[in-house]
Order: sequence, then C-alpha cells, then structure tokens
Amino acid sequence: MGEGTVPSKAFADLTGRRAVVTGAGVGLGRAIAYRLHQQGARVAVADVDRSAGEETKKILGGESMFVEIDVGRDDLVAEGFAEIFGAWGEIDILVNNAGVVSAVKGTEGSPDTPADWDSVLNINLRGTVRCCEAVVPSMKERRYGKIVNLGSMSGHGARRTNQAYAVSKAAIHRYTTGLAAELAEYQINVNAVCPGAVWTTLQERGVSYQQSQDPTIAGKDPYDVFVEKYASIIPMGRPQTPEEIGNLIAFVSSDDAASITGQLLNIDGGAIIT
Repeated sequence: MGEGTVPSKAFADLTGRRAVVTGAGVGLGRAIAYRLHQQGARVAVADVDRSAGEETKKILGGESMFVEIDVGRDDLVAEGFAEIFGAWGEIDILVNNAGVVSAVKGTEGSPDTPADWDSVLNINLRGTVRCCEAVVPSMKERRYGKIVNLGSMSGHGARRTNQAYAVSKAAIHRYTTGLAAELAEYQINVNAVCPGAVWTTLQERGVSYQQSQDPTIAGKDPYDVFVEKYASIIPMGRPQTPEEIGNLIAFVSSDDAASITGQLLNIDGGAIIT
C-alpha cells in the first residue's frame, strides 16, 4: 500500500451512487442492476418493456426506480433521462446494456436483412451514443462519472455471430476508447466490458433458429447446444454467467477502478487469446 493511502471500506463500494442500467428488464441487464444494487447503488431500471422493467424494480426494492426508455429513439432517451435527473438530480454511473441481434424478436441467428442492419446499428450503437450524450454534460460539470458500455468477443473477430451484431459491437469498442480519451481530463471513466458467451434470451432464440435449420441438433436441450457451440471457441470450455459480468461491471463502476479508463475488459474464458 502506498504511503498516505487508506483502503476503502468495502471492495467495489457503490453506496449512495446513482446508476442507470439500460435493458435491465431481463437477463444480463437484470443481473447487472442487481449487482450494482447489492453494492449499495440506487438503480434506475431502464427498459422499453414496462412489465419486465417493473419486475426488476420489484426484485431490487429499496430506492430503485423504473423508467421506460427506448434507446432507439432520440426523444424517448431525452424524456427518460430527464425523468431520472428530475428524481435524483445527478447520475453517477451509466451502463449501456440494451441491445438486439435482429429487427424482429424470434429471428435471432437467421441471416441478416437490411432491416436487421438498420435496427441493430440504431439500437446497439446509436442507442449507446444517445445515452452517453444524455449524461456526459452533467458528468463533465461535476468532473465525475463512470460509463460502462457492453461490448462483446464478437466485436474482436469472427465468432459465429450475426454480422450486424458483431459490427455494432466493434463500433462500440472504438466509440468507448475515443470517448474515454475525450473525457479523461474531466476524470470520467469510460470502459467496455466484453463478455464471451452468456446464456440469455437472445442466445436462446438464436439456438432455437439453429435447431430449426439443423435436424442433427433439433432434439437436443437448447442450453447443451449453446455450450457445445462455444466449447471450441472458449479455452476454459465453459460459458460465462450474468453474475460474473455483473461483478466486473460493479468493480469498474466503483472508485476502486478510478485509474481504469479506455479499456476493453474481456471476460470471455480466454476467447480473446485464441
């Protein structure tokens, strides 16, 4: 320990912090929101699905709130963040988790269409940019803020995923490093967490499509198909869990990670090294 330093009371302590997690209604987003809440943060559950978002808010309890936000629309992002600022005054942490693989739910895994490209880039990439632009002015004024964008191992190279999705994640990686450079002088941390293979509803629908196209796997348990798909890609031979992703995001959202910015933090069981 360096001279004059004092250890924090708790590792990744987020007590009193105000966090927004987009796409927090289900799956990975819910797990992230739950972990931030466990670490002491007040969490604004942002989701386009009111029913799912309200359920996450109910699970969190405490001082959490639900705000209906469609990250694909400028006006609804502006309205949603205005509601959060109105309730809390400031936002300390933004986690850009909301994302899609296709334009139409249930077609994940099928070949990309022009509509898929438009929707995926608008929601995944532009949605991330919209939300960042909503919080950055306030963070700059306060000279404080933590932004975590959800990248992906698919953004680093060919990983058997849809092209539109992979391109959107590669763009998020570049946007993250560029934004981190712009905001470093304001002491604002901007990082991307890049998961490997995480079993979510998006993955489940993708596997369902694969099974509809391949009779050799049609009768298998969907999760087993998912694990087998990534076994050869991930050196550790297993997928990652939503809880693991949430743990890492809680850390980089805390002051324990004050000197970490502009990083693409891979949590992928070693996929990045293959």
